[in-house]
Amino acid sequence: MRGVFRRILLVGVASSLLLPVAMAITFGLGTLLDSLGDESGGAVCGRVVLGLAAVWLTAVVATAVASGVSALDQPPARSTRWLEKEPGRGPGDAD
Repeated sequence: MRGVFRRILLVGVASSLLLPVAMAITFGLGTLLDSLGDESGGAVCGRVVLGLAAVWLTAVVATAVASGVSALDQPPARSTRWLEKEPGRGPGDAD
């Protein structure tokens, strides 16, 4: 099960970092096409940027959820056996 969340985290982090770059490039291309008089090309680029933004937001949320589940799935770092009290012994009793 850890492998699945690890893979989700890897894809989520990569998507969270790379999708904004793709959105900026596509937005710039759409602006360039608009300024050159190609309104339909600019509109298509605008729709693509909107779709990329939705995917990016989903990737950020999925990464946060997978990170939380992965953190909860980890075993405790330290043993808590010292908290268990043996019958007839107190915390200050010597061996």
